[in-house]
Amino acid sequence: MDRGTWIGFLLGVALLVVAIGLGPNPRIFLHGPALIVVLGGLIASTLIRFPLKQVASAFRIASRAFFKHPATAQALVLQLVGLSQRARREGLKALEQHLPEDAFLAQGLQMAIDRVPEDRIRDTLVAELHSTQDRHGQGQEIFRFIATAAPSFGMVGTLIGMVQLFASMKEPSGLASAMALSLLSTLWGAVIAYLFAIPIAGKLEVRSREEAQARQLMVEGILGIASEQNPGQMEEHLNAFLAPTQKVRRPGAFRE
Repeated sequence: MDRGTWIGFLLGVALLVVAIGLGPNPRIFLHGPALIVVLGGLIASTLIRFPLKQVASAFRIASRAFFKHPATAQALVLQLVGLSQRARREGLKALEQHLPEDAFLAQGLQMAIDRVPEDRIRDTLVAELHSTQDRHGQGQEIFRFIATAAPSFGMVGTLIGMVQLFASMKEPSGLASAMALSLLSTLWGAVIAYLFAIPIAGKLEVRSREEAQARQLMVEGILGIASEQNPGQMEEHLNAFLAPTQKVRRPGAFRE
């Protein structure tokens, strides 16, 4: 679980609840017509804009961004170098008994074990990487659309409330409800956009970059294992993809 994400989310919700709770009547913020206009319009427009399967996939991807934290680049480099050392000592076939849980890495290693040509391994894994990035891009697009649409439907609620407000000038009993619709629609549209949709889209972008870097390291490591590259040389090669503060420096590293 990503602690920072949850701390930010809970802090934002807590501040909103406290600000509302300090008022004389917090229940007025749960205004049915305002929520119907904003949430109903948002759901309808999102389903019109995107296929249902893509919307469901975007929310699944977003849930993984919250609950799963990818392994660090350093840990991945150490794992790949360890696999290379095992293959050097025991042969490629021995890796079949130690395939990792990551499906992408396991697929590439199995291709290396099966002696698939290196250019074909690279082409297959790069195509898989691009496909994954495309899916993540679709998820980001959906949440950016929600971030744009939510304030727009808040404005729609405001306009409806203003019309009702002017139509109720001769009936004071209807003024309060019309004014509440005008203001609360804008409020909930902004909350959905700036507390949920925009941060989730940004988090998906960050996770997508992290996964792309990790899979690029996997591709290079798999190709090194397939070509029986020296583990120490592989470590140096993989370190080239990392920032200076991230580079792996193992004491007594293998340097044959």
